[in-house]
Amino acid sequence: MKLNSKQAAVAAALTLLAGAAQPAWADAETDKLKTEIEQLKREMRELRSVLERQKQDTATKQDVQEVRDEVSQAKKAGGSGLLANNSLVHLAGYGHVGYANRRGMNSSFGEVGFNPIFHYQYKDLLLFETELEIMSNAEGEAEFGLEYANMNVFANDYLTAFGGKFLSPIGYFIQNLHPAWINKFPSKPPGFEEEGGAVPVSDIGAGIKGGVPFGSGMKANYTLYVGNGPRLELSGAGDEIESIAATGGTTNPSKHKLVGGRLGFLPIPNLELGLSAAHSRVAVAPEGAPVEASRNYSVVGADFGWRWRGLDLRGEYMRSRVGDLDTSVAPLGGTWKTHYVQAAYRIPGTKWEPVLRYGKFTSPHADQDLKQLGLGVDYWFESDIVGKLAYERNDGEPGTPNDANRVLLQFAFGF
Repeated sequence: MKLNSKQAAVAAALTLLAGAAQPAWADAETDKLKTEIEQLKREMRELRSVLERQKQDTATKQDVQEVRDEVSQAKKAGGSGLLANNSLVHLAGYGHVGYANRRGMNSSFGEVGFNPIFHYQYKDLLLFETELEIMSNAEGEAEFGLEYANMNVFANDYLTAFGGKFLSPIGYFIQNLHPAWINKFPSKPPGFEEEGGAVPVSDIGAGIKGGVPFGSGMKANYTLYVGNGPRLELSGAGDEIESIAATGGTTNPSKHKLVGGRLGFLPIPNLELGLSAAHSRVAVAPEGAPVEASRNYSVVGADFGWRWRGLDLRGEYMRSRVGDLDTSVAPLGGTWKTHYVQAAYRIPGTKWEPVLRYGKFTSPHADQDLKQLGLGVDYWFESDIVGKLAYERNDGEPGTPNDANRVLLQFAFGF
């Protein structure tokens, strides 16, 4: 065992003192020397006691080696070679619970959801991401869905190639604001729902996206993609188009692909303007009958978002159109349109954020139309934990759920 400087000094002193005693010394000097030796012995005992305590608190070389071996084995279990040394796995997601009291209907805690999000990244080259949706249905049983699952390859700072199932780049709300802990209102704007809305929610395909700076402090971002596109859903009678399926599927009855994208422009900090468009051909697939001839489908949109201090102001317009086809079992097409504007203001020095939203959705079917004014207030327990209280004043066709006002409560968190 190596001695530190203090131990070496003590040992040297003992050696010198033990070997330096001479018979010619006086008794007084001898007594003094004995006293000093005893003092040094006590100090040595104290040092040994300190060293013993240190040894108990400090890992030995053998302990360290055992830990290293365990880490090495764990790395081998999780992967080997290049992937093990350059991989990163991350878990994120959000959860939410909600309560709704609609006029003329029973109130209930009808919203329970958990959405885990998994990320796997290899170096700065590849990212795979997937989000699962776990919801409770009316019977209290779990329903599972795949929100998205796609692979992204980073070509350079301005270009990323992607493929798989992804949230629709058409518009801004679906791709960026729909998660419960990000959306400042307990509900989605009219026409932005997954069923019977005017906005594409997801697609399966491939594309490119990125962002570029230009000018003096200005920026732009873009997304271009090709996908399977939407599907048409018939009414119960089978003689009219009830809605446009907003979620992407692995099949396309028309055998035509949708081509579309979005261009965003940031002329100044905190202000973004966006334009979206997509086009394809769609076909009705009657049950038990051959797929019909295809017809035109198009969607266009515009959005804006502006942040200034505690104010968050944004809005969006979307229009989806299906063409007519005289030879179809559902000859009439239709237009589905929606727009909304929303203002939220975080009161300085507090955790309170009032929210005001107005939206309007129109479709070829009067019972789907909805005009809505919403007032709400959010309380932010943390930056990713929020409680929301809101009131919706809904104006729809009399006698339909869209004509009933609602009180909403929601608690959401992200991680």
